[in-house]
Amino acid sequence: MSLFAIILTSFLEQRKLLSKIRAFFWKYLEVYVGYFTRKQINTQRQLRMIYLFASLPVFIVLFTIKLILFNHQIIYNLLNIFLFVLTVQILTWKNESKDETAADKRSFIITYALKFFVPLFWFVALPSAIGSICFLLIVCISAKIKAKNIDLIIYNVVADKMLFYASIIPYTILFVFIALAGDFEEVTHYVLEQKNNFTKSFYFLENTLNDIVLIAIGKDKFQLGTKDLETDEIEAFKLEEEHFTPEITAYIVAVLYRAGLFFIGVIGLICIAKLF
Repeated sequence: MSLFAIILTSFLEQRKLLSKIRAFFWKYLEVYVGYFTRKQINTQRQLRMIYLFASLPVFIVLFTIKLILFNHQIIYNLLNIFLFVLTVQILTWKNESKDETAADKRSFIITYALKFFVPLFWFVALPSAIGSICFLLIVCISAKIKAKNIDLIIYNVVADKMLFYASIIPYTILFVFIALAGDFEEVTHYVLEQKNNFTKSFYFLENTLNDIVLIAIGKDKFQLGTKDLETDEIEAFKLEEEHFTPEITAYIVAVLYRAGLFFIGVIGLICIAKLF
């Protein structure tokens, strides 16, 4: 079912048929989250309760639906496909990579992780879209809290940690697939080095992902963009995303695309194995 949902979602996205329904979904997701975040947050405990009380009704409703429709697999599968279409964005990151006016030329990498890879992982890992919807709730709540400019310590201790724990497993798997899709030896070496710098922070995961993607495409690719630079500017070019050329972006997209296909291939094998 997951494999069919992926194919269907990709087809609908290519036809640009999901914009309105997803906008409707995100609008009411934000309204739902706004109900829990509208009050002033002064303590870590209050913020933890927000995550708990926002996610609990979703878990109860979706799990109850699973129990009710246990003997009605066709209806249950159709509902799951519908929820998949709403919560997992297969190609959004690729379209974003084509935006040459973006302030951060690497923003599509985070979009790839947060709107495609991680929701897909949790959708497959937990039944009835519980995983993907709860993950999106965590992302949405964290964004709302960050926008409120609450005490940075409260944010880092609770919101940042919630994002970290919700993302650490799928991000680790993503690192493996990116290594397989790119320069495996260099990426593996870098990941092993990062063990000494490991911190329980979502910022750490984001920075590591950005670094791994650049390492995966191979250092020689950066020579494409250094032809017109002075020698002392080359190092800055390697580190600053505003100097990215379309060619380098294309290499990054190719690596992410292959990593996604590898993951979808694994999902396909699991789906086929369940048939026997």
